[in-house]
Amino acid sequence: MLGKIGKKIAKQYEKVKKAWITKGKKAAFYEFCAVVSNLIYDQPKIKKLKMFPPALEDRIVFEAGDDFSDNARALFDYMIENGYNQKYEMIWLVKEPDKYQDYVTENVKFVQNYKKKSTIRRAETYEYAITAKYIFYNQAFNWVGMSRKGQLFIDLWHGCGYKANKSERKVFFDYVLVPGEIFKETKKEFFGCSSKKILALGYPRYDLMLKGSEKAKNYVDELLKKTNSDKMILWMPTYRHATSERLNEETLNNEFNIPIIDDAQKLVEIDEFCREHHILLAIKKHYLQKTYHFKNKNLTNVVYVKANDLDERQVQLYEFIHYADAMISDYSSVAIDYLLMDKPLGFTLDDFDAYTESRGWVFENPLEYMPGNHIYNFEDFKTFIEEVQKGEDKYAKQRLAVKEKAHNVSTHYCQDVLEYFDIQK
Repeated sequence: MLGKIGKKIAKQYEKVKKAWITKGKKAAFYEFCAVVSNLIYDQPKIKKLKMFPPALEDRIVFEAGDDFSDNARALFDYMIENGYNQKYEMIWLVKEPDKYQDYVTENVKFVQNYKKKSTIRRAETYEYAITAKYIFYNQAFNWVGMSRKGQLFIDLWHGCGYKANKSERKVFFDYVLVPGEIFKETKKEFFGCSSKKILALGYPRYDLMLKGSEKAKNYVDELLKKTNSDKMILWMPTYRHATSERLNEETLNNEFNIPIIDDAQKLVEIDEFCREHHILLAIKKHYLQKTYHFKNKNLTNVVYVKANDLDERQVQLYEFIHYADAMISDYSSVAIDYLLMDKPLGFTLDDFDAYTESRGWVFENPLEYMPGNHIYNFEDFKTFIEEVQKGEDKYAKQRLAVKEKAHNVSTHYCQDVLEYFDIQK
């Protein structure tokens, strides 16, 4: 018994210590307060909830890794538009509920997920999760620590790309979504689960990407006009230097920690090249990636699109993606997603060998699943921009071949998910 208590104390101490080291004294103070209140108030309540759980309710809980976003958000919006909240109470677990008051409507509630400025979940979040019939999420939901008969934990996941699993950490779910049949095999190994739990239904966010929105179009038109551009290339690299050390990929070490553009001179040069060709290069960093620090570079046609820029305009990322004339990515799942758009793709591969050695791939021959320009250096990067500007598309057939392997194409992804689980209005 003493050993278990000692481990719990050590674990909480590490939380406070980490906050001190990474964020300073004030953050450590908040974490300490959260630890104390958690031990005194939350843990006894959570223990009681698990021992004597209340009855399940017509309740659906949503959670996303980047708060109110991505697949969970797309599915939620679809359900609200089609009146599912008339039957179900819909609960969002978020960091700052006040940010989302505009989305509160009948039977919809935004609940604070964590204690103030800490990494510790509140007892209330457990109560909602334990009593919900359906739980939809994008990342992991291991924290509940139990599941009940009549409940379904459905991991909408955040994409299927090329990268092999980095850690042995298990992700809990009853079912998880993938884009197509080929990913059943890769994710079976990735998650260490039966293929029966893996559903090739595609992602709810695909509805947004294929449709777009007026607000997203207006934002892109605004950027094109501002930069005197005819076309937009959207560049979405996967993370290398992450906000979490556990996730870091030490395959790039340059001024910006971004592929190909490894110093300020090249950044200025590519900006001039885009300006000459009337191309907007919009860079959207991965939400786990540390900031690129493109400060004071006087750029005109290389635009850094931030999550806040989209939020301020009430535009979701996949609505924005719809209006890209081409995409540059690398090993990110967004490249697989973008196959549905049937537009040119470029893959930056300057750290391909390092990535192969450090992490590896889900495919035996990953390059075969990258149908587009393979960009190894600065000149390759400029060549891709020129081809997009001229309307050249050399890899249409290859994209189609990979799309047929990677996707079960649909015209209503959200509805497919709801129908599969027999969630009715």
